[in-house]
Amino acid sequence: MSLPVAMSFPLSTSTAHVPVQAASLKGMALGTAAYTLFAIHDALVKSVIHVLPVVQILFVRSLVIVLICLAISRRQLLVDLARSPNKPMLLLRAILTLAAWCMYYSAGRELKLAEMTTLYYFAPVLTIILAVIFLKERLTLARVGAAAIGFFGVVVASNPAGLTIGVPALMVLGAALFWSVAMILMRSISKSESSMVLIFSLNLFYTIAMGIASIPLWTAMDPMQLLVVAAVGVVGGTAQYVLVEAARLVPASVLGTVEYFALVWSFVFGFAFWGEQPASVVFVGAALVVAAGLVLAWSERRPRRVVVDTP
Repeated sequence: MSLPVAMSFPLSTSTAHVPVQAASLKGMALGTAAYTLFAIHDALVKSVIHVLPVVQILFVRSLVIVLICLAISRRQLLVDLARSPNKPMLLLRAILTLAAWCMYYSAGRELKLAEMTTLYYFAPVLTIILAVIFLKERLTLARVGAAAIGFFGVVVASNPAGLTIGVPALMVLGAALFWSVAMILMRSISKSESSMVLIFSLNLFYTIAMGIASIPLWTAMDPMQLLVVAAVGVVGGTAQYVLVEAARLVPASVLGTVEYFALVWSFVFGFAFWGEQPASVVFVGAALVVAAGLVLAWSERRPRRVVVDTP
């Protein structure tokens, strides 16, 4: 069954006359910032995943984001969501990302942070493939090359960890697939919806679904745990907003490759907080990941007359 992806959208007034060089580099910078925030988000979640149910963490996190969105946009946000013609796509995106989060963080009980991130980084490759199929994005040699270099860097970095393909690993790979499809949907919807509607609708669904699911599993939180989970909401909400803004400026294939940068942070946080000592070849893999980003930045910096957004 084909995805309900809109085939074309008019360029927004904010990007119609912006040179591709500026838009692409800004989009990549925003994407890098978003995935850095997501890495911090993941580290915070991993710090409480062994004492609190996943559904409870996601409920509190999403509730914090919903409250922040309402505090910023107030009643107008509810009006905009009610009038949105994209409600089925918003719902599908919410279901896919919720499934991805639950699978990913459940696997976090068994896998190291670096192992989780490494397996999950099959997602950018899937995003590139799906972007070509459903968004008709043009592939350039630099984009394919950057994705290949980044993925090879992930493989090099992960082998020393002694990864084995068991149920937790398969759950992370399944999460990568769901996230990739959700990224394609976000790329499409972001052309006709505000960032606040995208973030609010997603987390409203999470709040309702996870609120119900967490009732029989609810675990009392001490002040520090509550503070950590609330921080997860603030960081996660900020990361979502920045990611949506990045998706407005660069193709999904470019944004997916930028995602590899978070691998570096996963090793840094894994070592800093859990003493997960990287092997020497991990740094080789990390260098390849950075090289992939530099190749992509060099390619996307080439000036063109206007932003041409592929349908």
